[in-house]
Formats: sequence, C-alpha cells, structure tokens
Amino acid sequence: MKTIIVCTDFSQEAENATHYAASMAKENEYTLILFTLQSVSIHALNAQASAEFFYAQTLKNQKKIADKAAELSDLYRIPVNHHLASGNFIEELQNAIHIHNGDLIVMGMTQKTVEQKLLGTLVGQTIHRIEKPTLIIPDHIEYTGIHKILFAYDTHKNITWSAMNDIYNFINEFNADIEIFNVSERLEDFTEVMHDIDLNSGYDLDDIKYSFKMIQSFEVIKAIEEEIRLANPDLLTMIPYKYNLVESLFHRSKTAIMAHKNKIPLLSIPLNID
Repeated sequence: MKTIIVCTDFSQEAENATHYAASMAKENEYTLILFTLQSVSIHALNAQASAEFFYAQTLKNQKKIADKAAELSDLYRIPVNHHLASGNFIEELQNAIHIHNGDLIVMGMTQKTVEQKLLGTLVGQTIHRIEKPTLIIPDHIEYTGIHKILFAYDTHKNITWSAMNDIYNFINEFNADIEIFNVSERLEDFTEVMHDIDLNSGYDLDDIKYSFKMIQSFEVIKAIEEEIRLANPDLLTMIPYKYNLVESLFHRSKTAIMAHKNKIPLLSIPLNID
C-alpha cells in the first residue's frame, strides 16, 4: 500500500485515527489523504440559506482541512493531501479512492456514545461496500507499531486470491507475525482450515512467521475477544462476508460487530471476487 485515505470529521476519535495513520505513513513512507464530507446544517436548510452562504462554508471547510494537512505534513514529515466532498458518503469516498489511487481506508471508532450510531453506520457501510482494506481505530489507541496480527478466519467462507494477497502484503510490509485463529462448532473442521488456508499465495511461506489455533465454541465473538486478551495482538484482521437480503435477516456481520466492540485496531479485508 502506498496511499492511506483517512476519513475525518475532526472529532476526537477521527483525530486519533488521523495521528495513528500519520505514524504508519511516516514509518513506511506512505502518502496521507485527509477525506472529509462537509454537511449542511439543518438550520441552514430550514432557513433556505443563499448560495453565497454555502460557498462561504465550503471555503471555510476547505481552509480547515488544508490547514490540518499542512500541520500533519510538518509534524510527521510526510506528504499529506486533502479531499473535501459533499453528497453521499460511500459514493464520495469511492470517488476519492479513484482520484488518489487509495490503497487503505482508515476510520476512527468511539465507544458507547450516541454519536457512535451514526459513525457505526458509516463504518459498517465502508466495511461492506468499499472494496479496499479498511482499518478501524478505537479512540484510545496510539500507534506503537504492528508486530503481531490475529487473523480470525471463518472456515465456512471462501477466501479469494485478492483477499489473501492483501493480508500477505500487510504482514510483509510490517514484518509482523500472524496467528490464524478459527472458532468452530466442530473440531473436525481443523483439517478443512489447514486445507483452505494458503498463506503462500504464490510467495515463499518462509517469509513470514505464522501459527494456527482452533477452538470449539458456539460463541464466536466471545472467543475472538478472549483470544485477543490471551495473544495480545496489535491488530485484528477479519474478512467480512456479504450476506444476501434473506441471509441478512438472520445474520449480523461479525466484522461489523467487532468493529464496534473491538479494543484494538481492526483491519477489514474485502472479499473481492477474483
């Protein structure tokens, strides 16, 4: 990855995620793009504010994000650009990815607040609709490097070449160890995990340090949380499964749930179709 796009509304959790991303960028010589979506006050809409008012607000927002980009560039000594948009969040984020050739999306996540409902919706949409890796940063986490990755793998979901390639590249760039962790109702599934997981993906498997762990449990989320406590990884990686309309009535995305509950950064890798 070469370009990180950070979604920010200048909230505390967004600012924390921005500095986390900037630290990553400095360590790996990446470019940072600050993406913000300007919103129109409901009061301004009700008052039928003039075009001049909206133009002035746009200039104000443009200066704010440009100043922030300059501040981060000076502080971290990295290239930082900015992208101001208005409209639909997902559509505009996809447009920014296309314009700036973004490789990774970074978003902040706060805990147990009213604002989390809106933020969580945007995080969930990004995880399931943006076909780029998305890194979700809890609001209390500072960047101290990525040395160990916990990959929570679902043996019943097929993993595409591109998804495994994204995971391998992330491991390789940070020279991290990885634990492949599977929770299953049947211990017999272990042979299926060994057959399905191929970290090699055309690479020399000796390049990385990896281990497998599998436990039997009916409570996947609790099992992942417990493994995070035991293994103390710097990053949790998951691949969200895209449910169809009928399936979505009975299943909740485990990746989205962990994005809300997680106490460490979560890297969501899109299950792109090869």
